[in-house]
Amino acid sequence: MNEIATAKPSKLIPVLIGGSAITVISIMPVLNAVNCACCAGVMGGAVLGVWFYKKSFPADMPFAVGDGVIVGTLSGLVAAPLVTILQFFMLGFTSTDFSFQLQDRIDEAFSQAESQATDPAAVEAARELVMQLASTPFLLFLVGLLFSLIIFVGFGALGGVIGGNIFKTKIIPQPPAAN
Repeated sequence: MNEIATAKPSKLIPVLIGGSAITVISIMPVLNAVNCACCAGVMGGAVLGVWFYKKSFPADMPFAVGDGVIVGTLSGLVAAPLVTILQFFMLGFTSTDFSFQLQDRIDEAFSQAESQATDPAAVEAARELVMQLASTPFLLFLVGLLFSLIIFVGFGALGGVIGGNIFKTKIIPQPPAAN
């Protein structure tokens, strides 16, 4: 009963490793194909962070699924803004040429939608909303960040659950003491 409670190791480095792995997987064109399988790259990066966190635990300290969930969730939280910022610059959102190209593609898509839609007023309202969003790069960035946060934090947490279950400390029942 008088055991001294040992503090758990820092999560900073494992979270940064997991977040960096998620970012690299999500940004690299060929590696990003892994995310087509239900965000497997995001979950894999979170599991990697959990593995690094488990390695920092002393042998006598138990590792629970909750530890993995925290590391996975934080890894997704780190990766979401990194991926959004990198995609923002890689896709050239800051150039004026991008804005014109995007508006042309939106017009083309909505022209096709108008020919197939039953309610032209709804198509026009959607066109106005999308055009307004596309004409404001900061708003487009915020929407992208919001979606990234939802996806990366959610699937990072799921990867943390998976990693936590893989690396959790197995408790071996002790045989009853002989009298």
